[in-house]
Amino acid sequence: MRECCALLHNIVLQVTIHDTLRWLLDPTCGYSVRESYHYITLSGVTMDRNLADDVWLKHLPSKVSLMVWRLLRNRLPTRDNLLRRGVIHIDASTCAAGCGASETTLHLFLKCDVSSRLWIDVRLWLGIYDVSLGDLRNYFQ
Repeated sequence: MRECCALLHNIVLQVTIHDTLRWLLDPTCGYSVRESYHYITLSGVTMDRNLADDVWLKHLPSKVSLMVWRLLRNRLPTRDNLLRRGVIHIDASTCAAGCGASETTLHLFLKCDVSSRLWIDVRLWLGIYDVSLGDLRNYFQ
């Protein structure tokens, strides 16, 4: 909110001038997905890509891609994230499995006794035997 206010602080609105949005890559015709795609793929612009962005390149349902993207960016509504945003009280921040630990993304998906047993079964089912524990990105790879 503060950042938004700071950005808008020096903006002066004038009643006599009509506001419009302008796409800088094509100011006459405006925004189009086609032009955006051409800009990204043909302009030689290097994209800052990381592992979390690779979820969109897989042949997965969009809801799965979104969940993995949120997981890798720590954007899931885990209790520690809800506590940090003031949604829940500190008394309600422990793991839903009842182990007493703080419910972080790492704990919920890898460290908790319930989830670690689940991941072991999933890895065995997929035939994956060598994954470094403690890193969600290793599981994704």
